[in-house]
Amino acid sequence: MNQDSGFLYAGLSQVLYRGEPFDLGCGVTVRSTYAHLFAAHMMAFGKPLEGGPHPGPWRAVRGGFGYDIHVEVGIPTTSGLPGAATPEDIAWLISALLRLARHPQLLLSAFSDTEFNRITTIDTEALLRPVEIEPRIFSAPDNMHSSVEFDDLEWVRLVWPRTAEMLRTNPTFQTSLRAADACTVKGRPASAMLMAWGALEQLFAPSRTELRFRVSAQIAAYLERPGPDRHRLFKHVAGLYNARSKAAHSAQDSEIESLLHSFVILRNALVRMIDEGSVPNQEDLERLLFFGE
Repeated sequence: MNQDSGFLYAGLSQVLYRGEPFDLGCGVTVRSTYAHLFAAHMMAFGKPLEGGPHPGPWRAVRGGFGYDIHVEVGIPTTSGLPGAATPEDIAWLISALLRLARHPQLLLSAFSDTEFNRITTIDTEALLRPVEIEPRIFSAPDNMHSSVEFDDLEWVRLVWPRTAEMLRTNPTFQTSLRAADACTVKGRPASAMLMAWGALEQLFAPSRTELRFRVSAQIAAYLERPGPDRHRLFKHVAGLYNARSKAAHSAQDSEIESLLHSFVILRNALVRMIDEGSVPNQEDLERLLFFGE
């Protein structure tokens, strides 16, 4: 993107924001806006001549997509950002955090070097680029977008700078957060299931031995206090691990329900790590498992 304007603007779809411009810190702001990103498929039937366009007639093809952009995130490009991140990385991080918070259907639809509501009023041509165009498995029905509230943005404001630092300093956390964010893109559930469990294994099973028991026990110890709820979660996670193994070792697609349950467990673990600003190591997990600390 052209960064001469001093800001990168990220357009978010599938969510609404009705409040005043919100300061996320470090020069990053969230505000309401409107734009519509769309693409229609076309087909030509003649070969182009000497590098020119395909000759007509052209015909419309069913399909395509269209997204309303109601939320804009402005990110400065002229100053250092937490985690030595690029403006594009920060746009993704804020989108990922909002998805974890309460809006899993959210799409980071487009980047612009100009505020979306000013593009038609300026003399120069804005640089626009589509980013996420594939729907999520949590996609909301048309005209049923959820509203980003003050509490959502306040949580993001509190945690995004330190989360950017965690992404820079902890490769396991970075891989796991990106896997959690990617596994809800609509597509092949089996591949998404393996992605989610790959992240859980990285976080909760540094050793490759006795994976099913070790991962299930340490997830349960991390997310629940000692007692019946911890045991129930252990058994639930162990059952989901069986579904993960089925996805890995057969040609059958994974069930959406198992994928959703796996994502929720991964999401809950990541949110706790983000809130605490740290990723547990093996010693921390064993202390939780055996002493409940």
